[in-house]
Amino acid sequence: MGLVAFAVGALDSLIKGQGTGLLGALSQTAAPWFLLAFLAGAATSDRRYILGALSGLGATLCALTGFYFVNSFIFAFGTWPQSLHYALVSGKIYFELGMVSGPLFGWCGAWWKRHLSIVPVVVLGLAFVAEALIRAPQSTVFYQYAGKVATIEAVTGALWITVAFYMTLALRQRSGLENAGGSSLQTSPAGPYAHR
Repeated sequence: MGLVAFAVGALDSLIKGQGTGLLGALSQTAAPWFLLAFLAGAATSDRRYILGALSGLGATLCALTGFYFVNSFIFAFGTWPQSLHYALVSGKIYFELGMVSGPLFGWCGAWWKRHLSIVPVVVLGLAFVAEALIRAPQSTVFYQYAGKVATIEAVTGALWITVAFYMTLALRQRSGLENAGGSSLQTSPAGPYAHR
């Protein structure tokens, strides 16, 4: 998962490039990083919350490292080690924020996996919508593309909630069928060898 997260961060940095245009503005959004941590938490083999939180943290830090690793080549300052150091230092605030958002959304992912609850799915979708309504229109990092960024994020959040909602219902139904099948085997008085 760490390598995948690193690659996602590196790809985001490549897409951002010099940070101009709509793609550069979109790369400044925070909500997709929350999604990465959520998916990492949901992908843990164990359903424990602490493992989900740690997975979310690890994925966030690996992705940020990949992002600033590529940034060190895009914005060259002296030798490459100097550029890497500068890139990592310039992203210090995002690493600090990731120390909070990574475990939080990783925990949400583990919560979703354990209970198949709609709540963490909606919380994540609302993070996209909140950024679209609050941050995008007011922040200078989106330049003149604030309206387009806000629209894309709001639509993404709504799509996430819709898709994840129906996926959760399908998983609940499947889980219910599996449990029903298992309980019918266990409650059979004669057991599986009744024909003997």
